[in-house]
Amino acid sequence: DHDFIAGHTSGFAEFVANLDQAQWADIERSSGLTHENLQDIARAYASAKAAIVSYGMGITQHRTGTANVQQIVNLLLLKGNIGRIGAGISPLRGHSNVQGNRTVGITERPSKEMLDRFRDTFGFEPPRKFGHSVVESIAAMRDGTSKAIICLGGNLAIAAPDPTACFEGFRRLDLAVSLATKLNRTHLLTGKATYILPVIGRTERDEQATGPQSITVEDSMSM
Repeated sequence: DHDFIAGHTSGFAEFVANLDQAQWADIERSSGLTHENLQDIARAYASAKAAIVSYGMGITQHRTGTANVQQIVNLLLLKGNIGRIGAGISPLRGHSNVQGNRTVGITERPSKEMLDRFRDTFGFEPPRKFGHSVVESIAAMRDGTSKAIICLGGNLAIAAPDPTACFEGFRRLDLAVSLATKLNRTHLLTGKATYILPVIGRTERDEQATGPQSITVEDSMSM
């Protein structure tokens, strides 16, 4: 969409020049698809009036995660699929991999200010050593330096970028605990001791002695 590119983007000439330097043999090897497969996909995308690109954690949980998302945006911009009805970018967030964790501030690299407020509010000294990222966690499980995991929802073995390594890591664990609203593939990867604990889903009512409880829902795909 040359009109959209001219009016709403920058760096198009440089982007095309960079693409022209790519070799098909390298593209096929990296993607696992043939030249013909990729041409078929390109024709389908080019002929569509509008397109949505949806992606999960496997796109972002890489050293090149930011660049991966940038290239998806570039692909959408080439056809003007930003700001158009029935088009756009759709990260699959708001599911149980992410929703509750981010709502309460869970991160493997908490800031000093956040930890200080935990200490002052709850009356204990929280650990100051950073934890593992998703990729680092899988490597630690695979290498045997982590022996237990607690999954707060989600389907880690499939959502992570290297399911083969994740499968191997889960099977090496001494303990695996999943809090989940429904069964998924990760639950079949049992360690020495494995527990699946059911929890209330975000569309259910949490009724306690004091009455219904409030919940938060991070929802990018509509309920």
